[in-house]
Amino acid sequence: MNEEINEYVKRFVETLKPKVVFLFGSYARGDYNKESDYDFYIVMPGKRKVSCNTVTKAYSSLQGIKTKPVDIIVKNEATFLERKKYIGTIEQIVAREGIKLYEV
Repeated sequence: MNEEINEYVKRFVETLKPKVVFLFGSYARGDYNKESDYDFYIVMPGKRKVSCNTVTKAYSSLQGIKTKPVDIIVKNEATFLERKKYIGTIEQIVAREGIKLYEV
């Protein structure tokens, strides 16, 4: 992975204390271009619903270092594990095609 992505993951881990961080989309598939964004799926531990504040913290953690557009999805572990079973969900795509960048 490139240095920028590694720094993003470091900041997510420091700020959110996630269980898992995935990179998915064009960068994970290797078919990105100069206009591509980074797509991250962050799995938080447990069953507790993820608040808007948590998502805001994820984006805020990248202030001052972000050079490309970034999309971040943050869900709890229970939601991820349940939804990845269903074809067509973002969780199923992340589980199938995503690159696990961090895991506790």
